[in-house]
Amino acid sequence: MYIYALVICNCLVMVWGQQQQCLTGTMDELQSWVDHNGRLKPEGNQSSVSCSVSGLFGDGMGQQQQCLTGTMDELQSWVDHNGRLKPEAQTSSVDVSESSHPVATLRLELGQNARAPRDIKVLSMARCGLTEVPEVFSLEDANHNRLADTIEYLTLYGNKFDDLQSTSDKYDSFINASDARVLVQGMGYDIRAALWPGGLIGTRFKNLRELDLRACAITTISTGTFEGMENLEALYLSENSILNVNAKAFSGLDNLIHLDMSRNYYYDEYGNHKGLMLESLDVMDDFQNLVSLDLSFTRLSQSNLMMFNSFGKSFQRLSLCETGLTRLRNGIFKNTTLRFLDVSGNNGILSEYGVLSGLENTLEVLYAVKIGLVHLNMFEKFKRLEILNVQNNEISVFTPEVAKTLENVQILDLNNNRLTTFIDLKFSYMPRLKYLSLRKNNINMINENMTKDFKNLRYLGFAENFVICNCQTRELFEIGLNAERKATKQSRINTQYKERGNMTKFSSYHTGFTSYNDIINKRTNVSKSCEVDNDCDGKIYRDNITARYLLVDYNPSLYQCMQLVGGAYMSFSYPMGCDVSPREVDFDVTIEKSWNKLLALIIIPAILFPVLIFVYMFRKNFRYFCITVRNSALLSMINQDSVIDDSRIFNYDVFVSYCNNDRGWILDHLLPHLETNCGVSVCLHERDFQVGLSILENIVSCMDRSRSIMLIISKEFLLSQWCQFEMHLAQHRLLETRREDLILVLLEEIPRRLRPTTLHYLMLTKTYIVYPGEAGDGAKKDFWRRLGRSVTARRPDHENDSLA
Repeated sequence: MYIYALVICNCLVMVWGQQQQCLTGTMDELQSWVDHNGRLKPEGNQSSVSCSVSGLFGDGMGQQQQCLTGTMDELQSWVDHNGRLKPEAQTSSVDVSESSHPVATLRLELGQNARAPRDIKVLSMARCGLTEVPEVFSLEDANHNRLADTIEYLTLYGNKFDDLQSTSDKYDSFINASDARVLVQGMGYDIRAALWPGGLIGTRFKNLRELDLRACAITTISTGTFEGMENLEALYLSENSILNVNAKAFSGLDNLIHLDMSRNYYYDEYGNHKGLMLESLDVMDDFQNLVSLDLSFTRLSQSNLMMFNSFGKSFQRLSLCETGLTRLRNGIFKNTTLRFLDVSGNNGILSEYGVLSGLENTLEVLYAVKIGLVHLNMFEKFKRLEILNVQNNEISVFTPEVAKTLENVQILDLNNNRLTTFIDLKFSYMPRLKYLSLRKNNINMINENMTKDFKNLRYLGFAENFVICNCQTRELFEIGLNAERKATKQSRINTQYKERGNMTKFSSYHTGFTSYNDIINKRTNVSKSCEVDNDCDGKIYRDNITARYLLVDYNPSLYQCMQLVGGAYMSFSYPMGCDVSPREVDFDVTIEKSWNKLLALIIIPAILFPVLIFVYMFRKNFRYFCITVRNSALLSMINQDSVIDDSRIFNYDVFVSYCNNDRGWILDHLLPHLETNCGVSVCLHERDFQVGLSILENIVSCMDRSRSIMLIISKEFLLSQWCQFEMHLAQHRLLETRREDLILVLLEEIPRRLRPTTLHYLMLTKTYIVYPGEAGDGAKKDFWRRLGRSVTARRPDHENDSLA
């Protein structure tokens, strides 16, 4: 009834409250993949990529995370991201932005200034459609002062400075074996002089401190552009298409502190993304006082790295986020005092062990997201490090020896890596660690040592790990709930270092603490989730809990564990705590629930008995129907975040599950045909399980690292408890990840009466193959051919081609 009432109300609103549309309707009425506001509809989300201007890396909680150095407007109090003057700057400003005749409008504004004379310190000529900088800086204000002598802040945001003039032949330069710079003709780019600087050339700006040239379609920075700006502190060249930088492009900028060349995209006529081209390797030698450099999203090549040789001890802040660099040489930053560094999005950039050598006593914040890291050993002895963001890597090892040296780390983000269950303490060796995120790792079992290791944390992220239910899962949940009820307010995480010397906003600003404090502020309360979810057990069994962390990523659907018996998923709050005794159980409630269950067991069969008889009579038809419905329902409930895409790298082609009695057939027949004849990488428990891990952890880990799973079924296999568990777990994991990579091999015919439910279901829904046994060589040859083709067909196309 409620649904019908809602439909009627909506129809009335459409008739009375909306305007009549045209016959052809709107775009979103034609499309099933995008709505009227440009957002992807649910139908278009299955195989789509949606870009967002808010950042680069997802943090796994519905937000996106930008590069460490942020954007220009986050640093400034006088201009915003779109080039508009902020209220704080308008008292001593002239704003002719968006004017179709900016020069005439500027003259008029200066004339009106005579009525109430004031020094003009801020000038905005943003978005005026200019093709070059006009010659207006010799104009005088009411006090007869030239603009070039008074302005301190100038923005030309959003104009179209795209006029170029070629002045010489094509050259390239490199360092030869004797360390001499060599120019080589004909290497593929022009040294150009740009016409866009116009009024900047030959003008001396006595007090200009900051110049905003963002989004001006600049492609070339030529010699002499900034020669009259000896007091310039900040230069913003982001959101352009800068390709060529002449040898003396930055001459005159002796006091420059901050240079922003981020988000420069240049595409040639074929649509190829071109990298930054420097006429000279010494192009930045004039930056003796440079503190901050932002190159985020600007394509760089390995030859550009020589520019860092020019930076000295004053250099403290650098972003190489998404620059396309694949490698940095050892000790490249040893002559600097870098405090804040972002190398995210550049696969392999820290592959050399000594890249960061020399920064052990200066580096405070490091973003190394999605760069292919496999361990954290290179960060040993980084005693000043406060934030280490290494999410979306392949990290599987984090040793206590490294942890002990990271004595000042407050935030450690290990989201979406390959860490597994651990026994040895490591995070508790980091005395100042407050925020730890282990979301989306391969932790399958929570043990007592792990909860001890988290004891001193304030905030913990643990969602989306494939965890087996035990009392420690309840313990982890209960600690978060208890800390939440006792906490008076959420404390912010701030730097513990005082600014040294005469520091500025350019040397100290970064988004690290702000981003993680935002995550903390937006966290979901566990207690509120328990109030909404009536099945969530919000009772605390332990009064002596000493740990105090809050769960920063809590969601009942993401904090799920699997029961070892039955394979059902349940919330972390469901298992009993490790210290629960029978006296702590409310028996009245338990007895009442038992009576309700008994009553249901009596009434429900009586009602359903006729239906069950009917179903039994037509059981064969219903069996296939139920299997189909169950399979569809399970697939519809799977979280899409668990889907494994085609780019996933696997360690093995196939994981083989078999019983010990069939070991001879595996070693004498299966392995030679698959590994020798077909070049297939096979994972066997007796050969490939990791020593020291539990059997369950090894099974889950090997299944996840194998492209497909092969079950060798025999009567002895069905008598083994571990084999049946592996069969059940294989089915469960493949459903969870939406994979169809299960291969059934029957060594003998299995009668229906001997088949467990799981096997019978698999044989009804999967195509299986039976070993011919005593049959002739032709049948066996056909069997091995079909089996090999089934395994190799699951590889990506390029791997199959190589096998062929």
